[in-house]
Amino acid sequence: MRPLNLRIEQEIERSIRNRDYSAGEKLPTENEYCKKFSASRTVVREALKSLNSKGLVDIKKGSGIYVTELSTKGAMDMLNFYFEMSQDKDLVYNTIKARQYFEPEIAAQAAMRRTDANLRNLKTSLDKLIACPLENVEMETELDREFHSLVTDSAANPVVKIIMEPIFNLIPKHNKNVYGKDGPIDDSDRRDSTVRYHIGIYEAIKNKDSREAYYQMKESLLKTEKNHLALMEFLKQNDSNLQ
Repeated sequence: MRPLNLRIEQEIERSIRNRDYSAGEKLPTENEYCKKFSASRTVVREALKSLNSKGLVDIKKGSGIYVTELSTKGAMDMLNFYFEMSQDKDLVYNTIKARQYFEPEIAAQAAMRRTDANLRNLKTSLDKLIACPLENVEMETELDREFHSLVTDSAANPVVKIIMEPIFNLIPKHNKNVYGKDGPIDDSDRRDSTVRYHIGIYEAIKNKDSREAYYQMKESLLKTEKNHLALMEFLKQNDSNLQ
């Protein structure tokens, strides 16, 4: 039999998903839930805490429990939390593969739908990358994340933004692992490759060339995959040497 706190959690979640309560609406109090489920306050709080961690309810001290307001930020926060907490040993590789599925088409759409403001933002980001000191891997990886996020902005689809932004937030973490000082990737080769592909993507978007934007993004992500696999092999060999 399921624990009582889990049954309470599932019942409240079901009522929210069935739209018995609207976004932002106040839920019954803890005492009311205690009476309804014949449960202690501790058990009810465990259920509500779990719902809060899922992003379904917002517990406001001194005010009450509310159904979480729907927002783009809330949706992205939940995905960010999942990626941050994931213990999947293949998360980096699977993320790179997911980007290969989506980003070339996003770049193609960006080429067709970008505005002059989008183009200025992309150029600013590109210029900052070119000027970034070679040894500043942290800054470079953040600029890499920024550029890919701006390409997605240029595609002008808010649903795509929600899906991709949490993935882009992993780029600094992943790139730091791939391009660390003790890794197998030469700094100059890394920078030349990153800049070359960013320029290619930018120019294609600037020229509204969707096919070239698709190609440049695809090649960029294939290079990312190659670098990641090189790192995995490098670490595997090092582990073998230490044994």
